[in-house]
Amino acid sequence: MKFAIISFAVLLRVLVGFQPHSGQDDYQGSTVAERRSPSQKLKYGGDYEAQRHWMEITYHLPLSEWYWHDLEYWGLDYPPLTAYVSWAFGWLAHNLGSLSDPMLGNSGDDNDDHSITAAYECQSSDDECLQPHPTSEEEQDHSNYNKQQQQQQRGGLQVIKDLVALHSSRFGYEEPLGKMYMRFTVLFLDLIVYMSAVLTITERLSSDVKKSGDQGESPSANSIITSTQKQQWLLITALIQPAIILIDHGHFQYNTTSLGLALWSFHFMTQTSFIGPVVGSFLFSLALNFKQMELYHAPAVFAYLLGRCFCDDDHHKKHQRSMGLRFAGKFCALGISVLFTFAILWLPFAFYSRESSSTNFDLAGIVQVLKRLFPFQRGLFEGKVSNIWCSLSIKPIYLRSRIRSDLLPILATGLTLAMILPSCFLLFMFGRENTHTSKKKLVFLLWGSVSTSLAFFLASYQVHEKGILIALAPISLLLLDAPLFVTWFSIVATWSLWPLLVIDRLCEAYVCCIIIFLCVNVMMRPVQISGDISCTRGNYAFYAAGLSSVAMMLLHVVEWSVKPPSHLPDLFAVLWSLLGCGLFCISYLITIWAMTSKAKDGDGTSRQMPQQTNIGKGSRNFFSVLLGLLALTPGESFSYHTGLRVCRHHAGSFSMSLYAGKSDDFRVDDLVLTTDLLERAREPLPWEQQEKKDSEPVLNLSARNSDVLPLADDFSEGADAMSDENHHFTWEDGNLWSVTEHELSAVGIVLDVARAPQLLRLPTEQVIASAHFFLGNCTDESLETLERLLQVDPFLLTYKKCQLKHGIEYLSSMMTRGNRTAAIQMIQTQFDLSPSMGIQLLKLGVDGGIEESRIAQLLGSAGQSSGKAVKGVVGERTLESGNR
Repeated sequence: MKFAIISFAVLLRVLVGFQPHSGQDDYQGSTVAERRSPSQKLKYGGDYEAQRHWMEITYHLPLSEWYWHDLEYWGLDYPPLTAYVSWAFGWLAHNLGSLSDPMLGNSGDDNDDHSITAAYECQSSDDECLQPHPTSEEEQDHSNYNKQQQQQQRGGLQVIKDLVALHSSRFGYEEPLGKMYMRFTVLFLDLIVYMSAVLTITERLSSDVKKSGDQGESPSANSIITSTQKQQWLLITALIQPAIILIDHGHFQYNTTSLGLALWSFHFMTQTSFIGPVVGSFLFSLALNFKQMELYHAPAVFAYLLGRCFCDDDHHKKHQRSMGLRFAGKFCALGISVLFTFAILWLPFAFYSRESSSTNFDLAGIVQVLKRLFPFQRGLFEGKVSNIWCSLSIKPIYLRSRIRSDLLPILATGLTLAMILPSCFLLFMFGRENTHTSKKKLVFLLWGSVSTSLAFFLASYQVHEKGILIALAPISLLLLDAPLFVTWFSIVATWSLWPLLVIDRLCEAYVCCIIIFLCVNVMMRPVQISGDISCTRGNYAFYAAGLSSVAMMLLHVVEWSVKPPSHLPDLFAVLWSLLGCGLFCISYLITIWAMTSKAKDGDGTSRQMPQQTNIGKGSRNFFSVLLGLLALTPGESFSYHTGLRVCRHHAGSFSMSLYAGKSDDFRVDDLVLTTDLLERAREPLPWEQQEKKDSEPVLNLSARNSDVLPLADDFSEGADAMSDENHHFTWEDGNLWSVTEHELSAVGIVLDVARAPQLLRLPTEQVIASAHFFLGNCTDESLETLERLLQVDPFLLTYKKCQLKHGIEYLSSMMTRGNRTAAIQMIQTQFDLSPSMGIQLLKLGVDGGIEESRIAQLLGSAGQSSGKAVKGVVGERTLESGNR
């Protein structure tokens, strides 16, 4: 199934690759082309041409020229690792195209090499010869015509070589085979870097089984589907994200490479051993050196790794060095990993600087690279991006005209730091705790990276539309944590890219990708899955997501049906920016809420951690004002009636906790014992009703001469009263369930008692005996399935052990000829195919066994009664005969 999902994701990318790329045929939009300045006309195309041009210059020019050469025509402005990768693909294209040279007699190749050498040799006197821009439109048209004539004569693999030919490949080399090669480079890196990272992380996040090195992570009570089903749903949703596919394989970029390296770094950073963070810091440094927008993730990574430096991973405190030395050792290990990576990638630009004729160390080369990576002169933002600064730059506010341009970067930096501070604080506190499993660390780091990415996207300097992909990649892996929020955010992120996709002529691909994403998400969604964080659960969140979706669709309809006024040509792009900014601001607040909830509860669920941590206490005070804003969007966690009560924990300690609920409700641990829950708990179980009916008084018809018909021998008048008295437990205060829950946790079972409220009143010994029956009568292969069965439907534990025993025997005798192992395997197979059907099959067997046992008991009682009756009649006749 994994192979099928990956194949489908690859196929979708290939199909999108047949659509136009950015700047194809030099198309810049119907309105933009008319307003291009003469300097802009010196360029051609868009990101596709930029990436192709970088392959051209990195392969043919020395390293000292990479960040200096002809900066007006798509000058290289990505970090060194991108330059090295461009060189590799340029080398491959040149040598792959050279395979056809013997068929051409090498004449064309010699002339090309000679012209390239001659062009570069004139650099020492003047750089203008390296910039062969046509001086007029007629000369440019003539150049394009000659180029087309040459391309018709040079076909086959030679086209790939011409793709990276120095200078002659500029201004629209868009041969189909060349475009196929460019698309292949993106798909290749996507497959080996991004898809492999997603596959590895989905295996971790969807696994409910304990692994070596983890600290006893029990399956969640909401984990009601198999690990395989969860992984399949999470994997296909993450791999078919419309925004990522449309930008990388439609518009044309290599975002999945940097995102894949970042995800791989998150995977290693959250390993139990500290070797993992060291490897993760190396991988994240590679991601940062491939694309500078990975700085969006950098604060989250730094805060988490700093916390890990303070964490005692080994749990052996007697013979360890002081905490300061341990911190210094870990911090130095991370620093060495980062510095080593940067040194390997950056030092060549210092030793081979354009400003120095020798190979002596010169910082001028590194300074030039930094200038190209951070071009502050470009402005506060690019295009109509859905962030705060673009929204505040429209009339009548027009912030950029009210604040000096030299203060804007400082203002943007300050606001960005303020927005990343909450998530960084939570990540630092979470990273320093050693009570969390590696899976929980990974989930928390993903939430933190999403939060800092959104903060940068909304508030930082020099942002463009494609920056939202930095937040989209990690959030797509949180589908099991917040299904509704992740699905909604995926659509919003894709929708915000619409103005850019219109320019790229990817409208059809946009619609198709969104429809495919929604259909696959719904079809592959496992049955009864739940897991949204509290602020994205319930009807309010569902209605809010629906209203925002209606607003987005309404904007599409209005744009298609209404022509904007001539004096407002960017009207709809501005509306896109305003609505998108509002939705992304809400998303940012949700990420802070999710992180605070998880830090407070330890795992983000409604169940307490065994130990109290310092994260929740500090974060509640620190973010009380910020999180108060989310109270305007109430979810299941909010109510108008709140109270403060003393709650008893398993360890016997007492703590004060604030809970939401009705005034007459009370709470044990994290369970609110509402009136409705208690009423449901009092409802008799089906087998209890049947037992009570079977135990009703039975007349002894054999006593014919008695004036009063006595009851049966096995029933006494006081039995019912005694039974009621014996079953009058003090369970309504929750103490009985607290003991039962503690005993179940000891055997690795965590239940949601709201699904089977009768467990609140059943004796602990009975429930534990039933649990041991399930866990003790199965094979190693079926153990996981049976544990999940108990989590899916705790109602199974309301049966007595003897009833379960008869049920399994009945099921095996009826369907597998008495083979209990085969019956268990059959239940496991059915449960993997359909959890609800698997549960119904097991219940059918248990109920059938109960009924079979009951009928056998009734027949035995009837036989005994008939025997007594016959014996009485015979005795009376014998006595009468004797009297005669």
